[in-house]
Amino acid sequence: MLDHHYSGVGKGKKYAAILLYPMQWISNKPVQLYDYVNNLFQSQDYLLKENQRLTADNARLKMQERQVILQTRELAELKNLAQLQQLGLKSNTTAEVVSAGDDPMSDHVVINKGTQDNVVLGDAVVDESGLIGQITEAQHLNAKVSLITDNNIVIPVMVERTGVRTLVYGGGGMLSLRYFPTDADLQPDDVLLTSGLDSVYPVGIPVARVVQTSRNAGTPYYKVILQPSAALRSSKYVLVLPQKAPMQPENMAASDAAPLTASSPN
Repeated sequence: MLDHHYSGVGKGKKYAAILLYPMQWISNKPVQLYDYVNNLFQSQDYLLKENQRLTADNARLKMQERQVILQTRELAELKNLAQLQQLGLKSNTTAEVVSAGDDPMSDHVVINKGTQDNVVLGDAVVDESGLIGQITEAQHLNAKVSLITDNNIVIPVMVERTGVRTLVYGGGGMLSLRYFPTDADLQPDDVLLTSGLDSVYPVGIPVARVVQTSRNAGTPYYKVILQPSAALRSSKYVLVLPQKAPMQPENMAASDAAPLTASSPN
């Protein structure tokens, strides 16, 4: 009514609004500050949750990637073992390495096949690259494999390049070629294969590669450093090779002419 009847009231309200504007501006600042801080915390909380989600997704994807790599590697091992069988390494048993035994640093591993799968003492065990060892304990569902680096293992071998026969000894987690004469030809990168002069190891399985040779002063034998051909402690799948049939009595005399035999398992 005052605005309608008195024109001066409207002017007064305009002047009052101008005078009160700073107070209105100041009174609105806490509300704006609250809104700003609230939005800031909400944004930070969202970013933290999003960062946690992305971190978890990244970890999951990395784990899946590792699993795919391992599965691809295992598939390649199985494929190579199948190719070995097709090329003539007749084996009734493909086994999985399930344990390193009581001592992870020992020269033994445990496989998941045993006597129920016709695994017996003395059978040779190979992976895709070469000879791993020999069955030295056989249970119904599993078996212990002594690696070729075990102290009790002796392997009749021959040099692939020259055909010279000798013996490789295990011991101390390594392989040694103790009695290779210096008048025979032996060079770095030569490959030693099983010679087949026993009933345990089939002929032609890679055993080791010659890394270094030198002449021992005062002895007629080489000093040789060998590297096993097989992945002794990292193979996941292996083949168990059955032994040859025992010799008949009429063939025993012929076998006596070959002095190189593998040591019998403990």
